[in-house]
Amino acid sequence: MSLIVAIALLFAVQVLAATTLSTSTTTTTTATASTQYAVPTYSNPVVWASPKYNVGSMSRAISVSSKTEYGQMVDPDNTYTIYRDGGGSCTLYNRTFFIFDDTTGYKTSGALGGFATNSIAMARDFSDPTSLKDFSMSDSVGYFLPIPMTTAEATASKVTSKRYAFWTYTNCVQLSETSAAHFFLVNKYSSSTSDTFLGNTVAQLSINPTTNVMSAVRYTEFAFDNTTYPYGSFASMVVNGVAYLYGLDATYSSSYDVHVASVPVGRFWDSSKYQYWDASTSTWSYTQPIPTARRQSSAAIQGTMPFSSGTVFYSEYHNQYLLIFFNRWIDSTFRVITAPTPLGPWNITNSVLWKTTSGASYNYGGVAHPVYGSSDGSTIGQSLKVHFSYQDDDGTTYPKIGQITFK
Repeated sequence: MSLIVAIALLFAVQVLAATTLSTSTTTTTTATASTQYAVPTYSNPVVWASPKYNVGSMSRAISVSSKTEYGQMVDPDNTYTIYRDGGGSCTLYNRTFFIFDDTTGYKTSGALGGFATNSIAMARDFSDPTSLKDFSMSDSVGYFLPIPMTTAEATASKVTSKRYAFWTYTNCVQLSETSAAHFFLVNKYSSSTSDTFLGNTVAQLSINPTTNVMSAVRYTEFAFDNTTYPYGSFASMVVNGVAYLYGLDATYSSSYDVHVASVPVGRFWDSSKYQYWDASTSTWSYTQPIPTARRQSSAAIQGTMPFSSGTVFYSEYHNQYLLIFFNRWIDSTFRVITAPTPLGPWNITNSVLWKTTSGASYNYGGVAHPVYGSSDGSTIGQSLKVHFSYQDDDGTTYPKIGQITFK
């Protein structure tokens, strides 16, 4: 039996086993932090892909037909001038949101309107991907955190040069049409130049389509602390009701290795239902690994270059799983590797998709959005939006969005 066939069979068995578990999405855990806020009422219809996952050989080679840079993602009607970076997208009930990292808003007078460690905006017009609708930082609302802090985190952040930073460079995990989970790396600053990585946190985002109210809830301070892999913070996807969460080993492998956890989406908030993949034995375990050294052989991906940000998804167009990523933080280049299953084996001989043009410094935080703006009859993977953080010549930072289309 070939390695590809063996892993494909193991993947199929795991999915079948996982999807037999309870699909209840109810959680009784007390919230560590929560908030609610109104969202814009208009929507952009999205047709969700329902791939058949008939994965085997690639149906076509990776070859880029065109690359389009649309420009800065901005709300043209916001009286604030916004600078921000990072971010990922999430689609809930036909509304596509972008959650960004450190965000600074300046009023028309030039005065500071506010600073937040995360902000949220809506994609307003799929025919103009640059157009956003800001609703967490503007004259009308001032500013607020769409991803809430605990009382202790908020109190610490009020001290000069000391704060908690919640950073995301990935898209959300779709749990239902109206609910998702989004992972954030957590860094604590002891001064303006010194910070400590504490692990990652995860927020449940739920939209009430009747009231147009978003609820953001964190049920625990950390999803995975800094003694383990930050599963879900590098990339994630859902296949046949199972969430696959990819985490970088930044501590021991300098972000060359990617480890994987999985959980049925209906049991996402039940830590006892998480399983962890060991590539060296091709087995899953309910026991979470606690690394004390590099575990290269157990990683699903053992890269030939380090990763920084990425997106994993099934491309119907290529009949393969694609990982589109940025190499480290100084490369400014979208690259891709492929695999017949979410677990591999990954073809780590990467193809360069797009060498983006940087400004004053390198670009970073490259994320792909394969479903964003999809329409009836579209084939997922043939054309996809991508965004990245761009530093302008004056040193200001903001997201740019573009599109990659394959031949």
